[in-house]
Amino acid sequence: MKRCVLVIPDAGPLNSLWVADQLDLLLHLNMPIVVVDAVFDEVTSDLRYPKDAAVKAFIEANQPPFVIERTDIGAYERERQSAGKPRKRNAGELAMMDFISDAGGVRRYLNSNDPLLVLYEDRGLRVFQRPPNMHLLSTVGLLRGLEKVGVIPSADSIIEEMTHPTKPGRRPRDRRAFADLPDGVDEPAELGSAWTPTA
Repeated sequence: MKRCVLVIPDAGPLNSLWVADQLDLLLHLNMPIVVVDAVFDEVTSDLRYPKDAAVKAFIEANQPPFVIERTDIGAYERERQSAGKPRKRNAGELAMMDFISDAGGVRRYLNSNDPLLVLYEDRGLRVFQRPPNMHLLSTVGLLRGLEKVGVIPSADSIIEEMTHPTKPGRRPRDRRAFADLPDGVDEPAELGSAWTPTA
C-alpha cells in the first residue's frame, strides 16, 4: 500500500487538535501536509484569539511538512472579505476541490496512481463524488490509528480533552461534531492507501 499526501480541507481537525493541545501529532505522520489557503485563512482569521495565533504560528514554524497552497477559491474569498462580505461556509471544501482538479495543484505532489489523504471533520464532505485515489480520514479515525501503532497511548483521552478541555481559554469541541464516534472514519482509497506512521 502506498503512503499518502495529506490535504486538510476544513478547519475542524486543526481546531480540535489545538483544543486538546495535540497539534504536534500531525508531525508524527511523516508526510507532506497541504492546507489550502481558504482553510488557513479561516483557521487564522483573527489573531486576537489564542487558537488562531497558535495555529498560525504552528503551521508557519513547520514548513515543511506543512505547505499552504493557493487556490482561485481562496483568492476569491480574500477579495470578498476585503469588501466586507462574509466568508462562504464551505470555502475550504471548494478550495480543496479546486486544488485537486487543477493540473498545477495536487499533481505537483502525486503521480496518477498515488493516494491522497483527506483529513476532515465536516460531515458534509463525504457527499461529493469520491475519486478512486482519495483516502478519507476523520480526526477520530486519525487518533484511533495513532493509538493502534503506538504513537499515542490513548485516543479516548485526547477525545475527552477535545470535548472537555482542561486548559484555560479553550472551548470544547461539540461532541455532536464527532459524528464518527466511537471508531472514526478511515476509508482507504480504492487503489490502496496507507497513512499510519511507524511507531
